[in-house]
Amino acid sequence: MQLGTQVHPHTFIFSLYGHHVLPRGGEIWIGSLIRALAALDFSAGAVRALVSRMQRKGFLQSRRVGRLSFYRLTDLGLQEVHRGGERAFAPPTAEWDGRWTVVTYSIPEKHRRRRDMLRRSLGSWGFGALAPGTWISPRPLSPEAESRLRDLDVWEYLEIFRAEHLGPSDQHTLVAHAWPQLSALGDRYRAYVARYEPVLRRFEAGTLDDEGCFTAHLRSLIDFVAITLEDPALPSALLPKDWPRPSAQSLFEELKRALAEPAERFFDAIYQTEGVTDGKRTQL
Repeated sequence: MQLGTQVHPHTFIFSLYGHHVLPRGGEIWIGSLIRALAALDFSAGAVRALVSRMQRKGFLQSRRVGRLSFYRLTDLGLQEVHRGGERAFAPPTAEWDGRWTVVTYSIPEKHRRRRDMLRRSLGSWGFGALAPGTWISPRPLSPEAESRLRDLDVWEYLEIFRAEHLGPSDQHTLVAHAWPQLSALGDRYRAYVARYEPVLRRFEAGTLDDEGCFTAHLRSLIDFVAITLEDPALPSALLPKDWPRPSAQSLFEELKRALAEPAERFFDAIYQTEGVTDGKRTQL
């Protein structure tokens, strides 16, 4: 059973920073980064190329100490780390007042780029497309989202409502139409459980060493975040009764707790602030 969407390599860097580098001051020597990602089957050359691309895109900044290179996240990189964490660690609430936020827009073709950015933003906030130019969400529009819409320079083309749905379709038909990806997301959550329950059993049996725990800890985090970033996080009243996110979320939290100590122990062993490992120096 496959987990679905392939994870972008950038995600491995963001996850590594979020869980291991930021708590240690936010900066990592390239040699330590190479060693950490080697546990996830990245070659040294692939890590160097990935770091260079992320630096060009404005996610990373470097600092030189002699011939050594150290890297930390930029503000843009920190935003990406926090975005993933917020979606993964804040499970959907069960409460819902029965009202919908409806966003309609009509944006001239000459502003097609703004329209595309609006659609991407609405999707990332969990809105579903009910019809061309009409998106819905069971949650109110947040102040942060409103600020983003103003920044995109699309505010004048929008109308926003809080309303009740009176039919004629039922709520679940409405949801299936606006969020057609839900069925595939459910399969991905079930695949996550099928993949990582055996990992937890291996840990409990004592057959995972510290490096194995580090690898499983980071992979399970990355795979779970990849699913939740595409999950509209609808209230339970709008989801199928057998919706698998709660069981996947529970397993994710259990893995995080179980593997944290040996994973941290492994990272501490490879994390070098002076850039020295086994008497050798690595540079980018």
